[in-house]
Amino acid sequence: MRLQTTRAIYKDGGLVFTDPRLTPEDGTEVVVIFLKQPRREDLDMDPIQALRGRGKGEGLVDKLLQSRNEDREKDERSHARLRA
Repeated sequence: MRLQTTRAIYKDGGLVFTDPRLTPEDGTEVVVIFLKQPRREDLDMDPIQALRGRGKGEGLVDKLLQSRNEDREKDERSHARLRA
């Protein structure tokens, strides 16, 4: 058993293979990966507005400030060793 790749187009509820010789046999398990075309309403949406308010109530500002303080302390410790 070996993995094989081929290109196909989904049309009328089935896959149409670009190379008929590579069409899998009946009962063959296949994995389908496809590119989803964006819908028109998704293109018109402002991404910043779409995410607005998503982290409400999670204390993200406090977590960010705490992380910055930890980074600052770590930098100061590493600089102190370099000065010594």
